[in-house]
Amino acid sequence: MPPARLARLTLLIAPLLVGAGAAWADVGATLSVQTDARERGMSYSGNRPDAQLGLAWDGDAGWYAGASLTWVRFTENRGARLHAYGGRVVELAPGLDGEAGLLANHFENVSRYDFVEGYVGLLGERWNLRLYHSPDYYGSGQRSLYGEFNLRWPVALSWTAIGHVGMLRGWGHVSPYTEPHGPMRVDLRVGVSRQLGVSSDLLLAWTTASRGGPYTWTQTTHRRAALLALTMAF
Repeated sequence: MPPARLARLTLLIAPLLVGAGAAWADVGATLSVQTDARERGMSYSGNRPDAQLGLAWDGDAGWYAGASLTWVRFTENRGARLHAYGGRVVELAPGLDGEAGLLANHFENVSRYDFVEGYVGLLGERWNLRLYHSPDYYGSGQRSLYGEFNLRWPVALSWTAIGHVGMLRGWGHVSPYTEPHGPMRVDLRVGVSRQLGVSSDLLLAWTTASRGGPYTWTQTTHRRAALLALTMAF
């Protein structure tokens, strides 16, 4: 992303948190540089390197909120993606928390892809399980349900193994622009991360996804990819 555009987009995120009365002591920022921006097995950057800027706020009684900005490239359009979320975590038992929240996605120049999701989850010390629902996934006209399981397991000093499996299912009217390989898609990710100092993390991972699901763009997305990402916290 061009530096000037990234700076302008940064100004869009700050009011989301500061305007809500958040104390700066509870706000953290991250900058990630990656060889391919992927989520749920799909590439948002046209299988190219990309950068992502994020802000997160932790409030009282388990409340939290955040937002991130990245540059996306679809088949015929490109622009910024704003991803905002908010929710609450509550303790269910020692070592086990529950959470619920909402997230929203807005795409510059491709507003027909805008969508919202509600989610619930269980959080353990080294794992989490979440279920998401959207009434109109990526403007496809279909309802969606996405479940994911994530695992982080320390294997050596500064090294952590990671794993992810997700399953997406769509229901409802099928648009002629929707992925034609059925309503379901499964995605996997495995890799390792290494902590670099106290504020940086290097990730090496491999990801793959099946065909199908309520997506309106897939023809330019590689279904398998090796990923390298560097994340710095501030």
